[in-house]
Amino acid sequence: MAEDVVISTLKMDRAEPLGNSDDGTGRRALHVKSLNQLVPEAYDSILATYPTTSSEVYTYKLLAVTIATVTVTYTDSTKQTLTSVVRS
Repeated sequence: MAEDVVISTLKMDRAEPLGNSDDGTGRRALHVKSLNQLVPEAYDSILATYPTTSSEVYTYKLLAVTIATVTVTYTDSTKQTLTSVVRS
């Protein structure tokens, strides 16, 4: 993509700020591309299970095939303090 010069010290790949881009329905919406994702692969469903009172397991699937599993662990059942997030 070519950069458009805007009234700013920044150069952007479009004339409008990202926060003002059209979402396809005529509304204005913020579009963000995350560069540091835990699951960057394509998926079409996320299944959640709660094997213990202090953990959650999220299974990402594409066409019924498991793409990734993310386990979230807390210090206790109140889930106020996060201990770890691990992808396997």
